[in-house]
Amino acid sequence: MTTQRPGSSKKEFIVRTVVFILFLALNLWFILIHEPWRDEIHAWLMAKYMSPVEMIEFSSYEGHPLLWHFMLMPFAKLGAPVWTMHVISYITVAASAYLMLFKTKMNYIVQSVIVLFVPFIFIYSSVARNYCLILLLTMIIAVMYDDRYKHPFLYSIPIALMVFTHGCAWGLVAGLTVTFHIYELYRVITGKVRKADSKVIQTTAGLAVIAISSITAVLTIYSSRSVGYFSGGDGKTDITILSMVLIMVMAIVITILMKGKIWRETVVLVMAYSFMIVIYKISYSSVILQRLLLIQVFLLLFVICIRQDDNKKINVAALAVYFLSFLVSGAVFDTFEAVRWDVTGHYSSAEEMADYINRNLPDEDMILVDAGIYAQTMVPYTDKKLYDINYKEYITDSLYCMDDTDAIYAAIFDIPKHPEYKGRYLVLRYRIENSPFDEIYRTSDSYTGEEFTLFFIK
Repeated sequence: MTTQRPGSSKKEFIVRTVVFILFLALNLWFILIHEPWRDEIHAWLMAKYMSPVEMIEFSSYEGHPLLWHFMLMPFAKLGAPVWTMHVISYITVAASAYLMLFKTKMNYIVQSVIVLFVPFIFIYSSVARNYCLILLLTMIIAVMYDDRYKHPFLYSIPIALMVFTHGCAWGLVAGLTVTFHIYELYRVITGKVRKADSKVIQTTAGLAVIAISSITAVLTIYSSRSVGYFSGGDGKTDITILSMVLIMVMAIVITILMKGKIWRETVVLVMAYSFMIVIYKISYSSVILQRLLLIQVFLLLFVICIRQDDNKKINVAALAVYFLSFLVSGAVFDTFEAVRWDVTGHYSSAEEMADYINRNLPDEDMILVDAGIYAQTMVPYTDKKLYDINYKEYITDSLYCMDDTDAIYAAIFDIPKHPEYKGRYLVLRYRIENSPFDEIYRTSDSYTGEEFTLFFIK
């Protein structure tokens, strides 16, 4: 239940409450029309069919830590429907919006505009991914920021948890740790400041928890197996990097204008963006909307934290940078495109294919598929067993197999040599010319390009 923030007027409280209700209604509509696609279903299937140890062993295939997967695990293993993960994402973003509206020290009009804009609206709530956790932890850190000296260990907990959300957040974690834990301990050791022993112990313990979390995440994610998910950069990657560079320059200018009063917040932002740039340039360069919006999430933390200063002109400039960064990075265009497809089309047509199979192939208990990574999106929508012809096992046993296009095509054309496949149905995601099979049904276009075709093997 919302509570009126001390110092705020009744009018401000009413506006915040109305905005929060509108936020809940809009995101509820978006998750009702959203069709889950591969990345979302993949995490759900991991949580459902893998043990905790197995998930950790294979976390290097995911490219990011598994906090989100472990949140899904109890629900998935208890047999909850797949849309449960969207409810979890919805609640997570709703909690983030509540903190933004009722707990951060910002103008209520500014708060309302931010909450009714991405990433709070649509993408982090509707598309059930680990990114919603980054938003929530960022808001928690922002709310606790002013009291970090009073409760250093409690302040360290959301920072340590941030390590297990996504590799792109590690620069932010490093910045927060350097500007608080390491810097404050340095001041104590050098005698520049005196603190109570309890505060020093809490700060040291917090630093230890963050360090242990970071080491654990690095050891579980990065191994020789994870290279299959790396990809090269493109024009959009360069634009994304340029937008971060421009924001860093603007933040430094604002810091100079404020005579260094916000050097800590600027260092955090610079370290967060610098690490993301390194990731984009060296390892994982593909830019999707969820990761693109992390630029705004980290910038929002900067904007919230520097608003403890009374210089209104500087704060207005910071907010202008926040909203302009959407345009520079291309996040606005990508968001509208994603919304358009959720409203008028499909992210993936896997549910459509599964529905057709359920209605028209009642006696068929095993369907052949060509690529588990794509066809696994059908698993939650059908009771049929989906058997991958390339990996020679059921999809639920091959969640971590990397797609090899040449091997998949070879397996497709090798089907006629297998008498056990004759008389069965085959779902192909890959298009092939001169197919030796009878085409029965083809799904409609999708935002992700994941169309499927159903064949009958004579």
